Amino acid sequence: MISARFRPPWWATLLVLLLSALMIRLGVWQLQRGQAKQALRATYAQALAAAPQSLPPNAQASRQRIERVRVRGRFDAGAQLLLDNQGHEGRPGYHVWTPLHRAQDIVMVDRGWIAREQRDAALAAAVPEGELELSAYWRSLPVPGMRLATDNCAQSKAASRLVQYPTITDLRCLYGPTLADGLLLMDAAAPAGFVRDWQTTPELDPAKHWGYAFQWFAFTLTLWFLYLRLNWRRADSHSS
Repeated sequence: MISARFRPPWWATLLVLLLSALMIRLGVWQLQRGQAKQALRATYAQALAAAPQSLPPNAQASRQRIERVRVRGRFDAGAQLLLDNQGHEGRPGYHVWTPLHRAQDIVMVDRGWIAREQRDAALAAAVPEGELELSAYWRSLPVPGMRLATDNCAQSKAASRLVQYPTITDLRCLYGPTLADGLLLMDAAAPAGFVRDWQTTPELDPAKHWGYAFQWFAFTLTLWFLYLRLNWRRADSHSS
């Protein structure tokens, strides 16, 4: 009769156990990341739906959230910056950053995007004078995927006023220690701005993490199927 025997080598069993533990751990990690992003997305939605709150002096923005705020102060048109290498709908350009002086600190305001050929006209455009109140989104300073070695402090003092993703240290070199650590994205309804198509929520889709988790668990099942299939050998035996 035909019988079967299961005698895998010890090293194969050890390897399968180690790989299974690793892949299950990765699958669970992806599930946890998906749950975290789902919770973070709910936090963002709640914050953006809330009524604007007054931004306290010397506030520090969180990298984990964005807030709706209102501020009151005076624009300093002579100290504007242009954040270089900013695209919009396939066109190169800049974001116009204008410092807003408040009673106890300074906050940087992103007034929107301009095309590269509009640079001179945008800098020469009139900026509201006197004290004004703005509604805006309060977020952390943008960070590039790869930071280049650039002296933003020296470069921004030049006539071009161009900067490449400055840090808070770069900006405080220009405006002093009272500059708040964060950036205001001026509300689209506010006057004296440019193109403001803000991405107020980061990529927070948990579905891709569910997909990655499914893949890791599927790899684990496939590994065990192959392990059993390759080590389950048939042996011929004759009954007496």
